[in-house]
Amino acid sequence: MRNSQAARKQETVRRILVITIIILALAIMAVLIRMMSVNSCSNPSHTGILPTDSPSTAAQTPPPSVPAEPTGGEPTGELPPTNTPAALTPEPTPQITPEPTPEQNAYGIPRVVTEGSMNDVLARLEQFKTLPSSETLILLDVGHGGFDPGTIGIDSGVTEAELNLQLSRILAQKLGEKGYFVFMTRMGEYACADTKRDDMNLRTRIMRLDIFDVSVSIHQNALPTDRDVHGVRMYHYKYGTEGEKLAMSILQAICALTDETRTNTNTGNLMVVREPHAPSALVECCFLSNPTDEARMQDPAYQAVFAQAIANGIEDYLRGTN
Repeated sequence: MRNSQAARKQETVRRILVITIIILALAIMAVLIRMMSVNSCSNPSHTGILPTDSPSTAAQTPPPSVPAEPTGGEPTGELPPTNTPAALTPEPTPQITPEPTPEQNAYGIPRVVTEGSMNDVLARLEQFKTLPSSETLILLDVGHGGFDPGTIGIDSGVTEAELNLQLSRILAQKLGEKGYFVFMTRMGEYACADTKRDDMNLRTRIMRLDIFDVSVSIHQNALPTDRDVHGVRMYHYKYGTEGEKLAMSILQAICALTDETRTNTNTGNLMVVREPHAPSALVECCFLSNPTDEARMQDPAYQAVFAQAIANGIEDYLRGTN
């Protein structure tokens, strides 16, 4: 009898506990459902989960992944139409074909390239061979490079090879702006070949090509025994030649833009003025043994002026104005 009563009491307690647990679970579920409803529809801190077609976001900034309309004004079809009144809609901009810039041409060959490997240099040379004779092609021989630093600045240790490349890159850009095609014998810190002999042979073969209209070699000078000697020196192969005219034209342009006062050019049995098929000149830009020359030739502002002067002199020669 006692055992039967105890069993009934335990069963009653178990049922009460089960019912209580069910009621608590239902209450918790109801609370969670209400919280989710609030967060998804009205909580401003969760606007990122609003439907994409919600009126509250359609008038705001579109998602970053949606491309903007093209400049011609034609819609892409990916953006919803705006509600801008017709009176406020700007007139479409007329399509105007811009005038070609000096860098643009019909051959797909850039007028100026100033960086690249020696393989790039040789590939560009092959491109230049396809250009018509009606175009003006300028050869810039960038002196030294790689294992051959050339002369070295006494005070700063700057190498001639480094300055030659810096100045030639600026000069190439200046000439490109004038509409000329420019070829550089090197476009990096490297030499043109693995040995000095092979380097000179390759430069010679390039210079002997009949595709160029002028050839200008960029170098720096030095005279350690007399540090007072300074200024530019212009070289050509012989007097009474087109090379002399080119050298004089460049010298006069340098004098016009700098404090250089030299009026005479020099002859020299030098490969860079002897071998080119085109009229050629060697510009010994400064004396790295002179403190003033050495310092200012490293100044980007002076490099720009000096390069502009050389470009002007080349242009004057080509136009026959000197």
